[in-house]
Order: sequence, then C-alpha cells, then structure tokens
Amino acid sequence: MRDEPQKPLALQDPRSQLKRLEQAIHSELGALEKGVAPLLEEVRAGVAALFPEAGGTRLAPKEHESRSATLLQSLDGLEDVLEALQLAARSGRPGAARGGD
Repeated sequence: MRDEPQKPLALQDPRSQLKRLEQAIHSELGALEKGVAPLLEEVRAGVAALFPEAGGTRLAPKEHESRSATLLQSLDGLEDVLEALQLAARSGRPGAARGGD
C-alpha cells in the first residue's frame, strides 16, 4: 500500500528492485524501452538464478560467483544502453514518446 513506509532499497529483495527498475525504464523511455529488452532479460535471468524464490535451488558457491560476475556485466551494459536511450528520449527523437507505444 502507498501509506505504508517503504523499505530502503538496500533492504528490498532483488526481485522488487528489478520490478522498480523496469517501471522506471518504461516511464522514462516509453517506446524506446524495446532497446533494452534483451539486456533486461539477461538481468531477470541472473536475478532469478542468484536469488531463487522460496523452495528454489540455490547455486553452488563457484556457480554463484560466476553468475554474479555475469549479472554485473549485464547491469553495466544495461546502464550504458539506458544512458544512450535516455539521451535519445530527451532529444525528442521520433518514437521516443514517454509512457507508451
């Protein structure tokens, strides 16, 4: 609920943080969010592997370390692409309308 205080981001689970990121991307980029879809899918897969839902299988330590590194690379790439798309959206390029297709 909106009236309840929100947990600081550091205390929220990664799935909630990812959902908030996806909402912010949609809000900021509108139709241009399609440009980050493949990277977002990589991030979703990484979060799902590293932070399984209740009852899910946890990764072995070496696999966890490897997946963590891969997730960080995906997040770095996502950041770069988001910066470029945000500039395009702010420049008023066609197809950069905010809030939808």
